Amino acid sequence: MAKKAKAVKKGKKRDLGGSILGVFGLVTAFVFMPSTVMLCLAMLPTAAAAFSDRVRGETRALTVGSMNLAGCTPFLLQLWSSGHNLDNAFSIITDPRTIIVIYSAAAVGWIIDWAMSGIVATIMVQRGNARVAHIATRQADLVERWGPEVTGNYVLDANGFPVEGAEMIANDDGNPPKNTSAGQKP
Repeated sequence: MAKKAKAVKKGKKRDLGGSILGVFGLVTAFVFMPSTVMLCLAMLPTAAAAFSDRVRGETRALTVGSMNLAGCTPFLLQLWSSGHNLDNAFSIITDPRTIIVIYSAAAVGWIIDWAMSGIVATIMVQRGNARVAHIATRQADLVERWGPEVTGNYVLDANGFPVEGAEMIANDDGNPPKNTSAGQKP
């Protein structure tokens, strides 16, 4: 019973920290309302990227968000230097060139994510194929050094022992298959 009370107290500490952070975020958003409005409208591609991540921990939202924020930065600086009010924020964000620049930067983030995913996948496949080739070479060296007995590809009886007088099993392609028990086809 005491353990449950301690667990509840620990959970409340976490909720309290999240609540304080949420209140702080709301107060900050209210104080900097023009920047908040501009960023909420400009960072929509980042929200789309975050929702489109099927697997948690992927980097799509980070990549798109970074490029999207980079596209927003000149216009935020323009907002801050021209007077930080809602009228200036709406006039900047409703300018078609602003939206084109911001969303084009986000599109570059999508392209980077797409390209890097393909490049990384290709590298991983090549490394896997190289590893398979290395293992096959190493196995061939071991068979050459110790003989075909080290492959363990023999007909086995019901207890798992090699059947005396039985030859090694080979596939149609001449490669020995995995171990098989007596009575089973390779």
